[in-house]
Amino acid sequence: MNRRIASLVALFIFVLAGLAWGQAGGTSWDRLTPQEQKTLQPFKERWNTMTPDRQERLRNGADRWQRMTPAERDQANQRYQKWRELPPERKETIRKRYEEFKKLPPNEQKQIRERSNWYRELPQEERRSIRDKYQQMTPEQRQDAKQKFRTMTPDEKRNYFKGKK
Repeated sequence: MNRRIASLVALFIFVLAGLAWGQAGGTSWDRLTPQEQKTLQPFKERWNTMTPDRQERLRNGADRWQRMTPAERDQANQRYQKWRELPPERKETIRKRYEEFKKLPPNEQKQIRERSNWYRELPQEERRSIRDKYQQMTPEQRQDAKQKFRTMTPDEKRNYFKGKK
């Protein structure tokens, strides 16, 4: 009986050790390419303790970074710097909205991206004018504008905020 219990305990320990080893798996630092090691240098000390999922995300990010042009890298650095300067509450709001966005159906995500790109491509003074007019609206007017906006062409959208409805 004691031998049976000892065997079960040993088996249990081996199973747990196997699970822990599987979770700690991933890719060791030494198996990264020299280019990956260079890009991921800030993570070197913690690398072997990271989950395989985290390691994979970082490797994918390093790959994207290597494929960027110098101008794209500058833009990414500027966005990162802006992110770091945000107050924690604003960062949390952005994270929550992003999680909500990821839960939307693909067609709704596409519509949001298209609207965002349309707005981003407007001249700065036009964006400012739209933002000012929107901020002056009551909650009911904003809801009404959102409903109308969904069915408008880009020209109708521009004219809507210029007061030409």
